[in-house]
Amino acid sequence: MRLRFAKLNPAGNTTILVLDPVHESIQAKVAADLMNPAVLGGEQVGFATLMTGGPVAASMRMMGGEFCGNAARSLGAYLASIRHPAMKVMKDNSNLLQGLIEVQGLEEPVLIEAELDGEELPHWASCAFPGVPEVEFYFVEALSWTATGLDRNIRVLPCFSPKDVLESWLGEVPLKLRPTVVALVRLEGITHIVVDARDYRREESVLLELGDALGLEDEACIGLIFRHGFDEIVPLVYVAATDTFVWESSCASGCAAVALAYATALGEQGSYDFRQSGGTLSVSVRPPNFQRDPPIPYVTVSGEVRLVAEGTVFVDSVFIQ
Repeated sequence: MRLRFAKLNPAGNTTILVLDPVHESIQAKVAADLMNPAVLGGEQVGFATLMTGGPVAASMRMMGGEFCGNAARSLGAYLASIRHPAMKVMKDNSNLLQGLIEVQGLEEPVLIEAELDGEELPHWASCAFPGVPEVEFYFVEALSWTATGLDRNIRVLPCFSPKDVLESWLGEVPLKLRPTVVALVRLEGITHIVVDARDYRREESVLLELGDALGLEDEACIGLIFRHGFDEIVPLVYVAATDTFVWESSCASGCAAVALAYATALGEQGSYDFRQSGGTLSVSVRPPNFQRDPPIPYVTVSGEVRLVAEGTVFVDSVFIQ
């Protein structure tokens, strides 16, 4: 099977965009083949359909039906690189383009921007997250104070004091005295659990057990974001449809979740930069209950995106009827 593709690098979270139709029933298998280092290699795959004659430039379905901010930024960067007619040039910069894409599972189109360099190649893109996020905080009992892992008998209790959250996370309380607090951040297409990296080991079982304790068994996609200090994170993402865990080099929605937790605890809008193994992403955020006139997106994530390859790939192990 021949498939046209583009491979992009959004801050290390390498993304393959498949540009030919692939039936949804075999997308997970095709994605697994393409992510194999012997084929193309990558951390995730999106199946894109370019559109013409309307305000939306393209639609996309991720390999597990989840929403990924870095994949949306990658698609925006690719659309800018081909100067898709639905991508509008900004008045003050002919290399900065803006447009809309649709992502399966989301009710609203996603606003994207991308900038081209002097060689007409993308180098930066942003994604405005759709919908109204939900942010909740919980005390977690039976988490070890000494990073020895999770006890299976976990209990969670609501935490209503933002001061408790910040004092716990930012080390303003001695380690032996501070409570263990997690943030549960629901975005369209993915739910993240934000935790302090001092409280447990980096293990996939932590995501499943915390997810069960927080009632997330039926979620299509769950992220566990390990916070180190104020501005460094390690993201782990589980996609139920493909039953896969990915330790991502960068995670746009994970950065959005941490920024939303900070903004909600502080009760004010802000801008944050988050360092990850693949690069740094910038987030502009306002709390879910913070009103603006005119309204602006609650979260916008931006950062470097590079187009690293495009062409035709051959997948021999899948047959499309």
